[in-house]
Amino acid sequence: MLNSVCGMRLSTYGVGLGWIGVIFSFLAVILTSIGLGNADELARQIVEENHNTKLTVDEVRTILVIILSIYLALQVINLLASGMLIVGTLKERHLYLLPWLFNNGVTLIFGIITQIGMWVQLSSVSFTSALPSILVSLVTITLSWYLYYGIYSLYKQIQRTSDLQRPLIPPQSSARNYEGLPNNQ
Repeated sequence: MLNSVCGMRLSTYGVGLGWIGVIFSFLAVILTSIGLGNADELARQIVEENHNTKLTVDEVRTILVIILSIYLALQVINLLASGMLIVGTLKERHLYLLPWLFNNGVTLIFGIITQIGMWVQLSSVSFTSALPSILVSLVTITLSWYLYYGIYSLYKQIQRTSDLQRPLIPPQSSARNYEGLPNNQ
């Protein structure tokens, strides 16, 4: 497990990454909402710019609304997961980090699959011309995995300390005291 990420303590890293996620997701929600509100104009412009397509404005608008709606839903989920990352880090509640871990784990898996698909497509190109793309994708995947592993390490650290502070099953003598019964019953 990591003790720090990029020289930052895990809790500082978790809060910082959470705020970055909240800010970018919030901006993406606003921009996507504007795009959905102007779907008619966007569809008309797409059809006008691409004269060789056989799609009508209504078909392009439908496709655009579907894609933007899915993207909007994903960004709202990311916004909530990033917010929970902040709260979970500050309150030291490891379960609040799970939505972020799940959301970004799925994103990381799809990113790896996409990169492998890109590498397969690049196999028809000469190696020297494909090398920059392959190196950039390897660096991106490695950095994404490192950042994800940092939050996973934070999750395990908070989980470890919270298990020590709040055991799931209280000791038998204190359980009787909670019920208001004397210890000898």
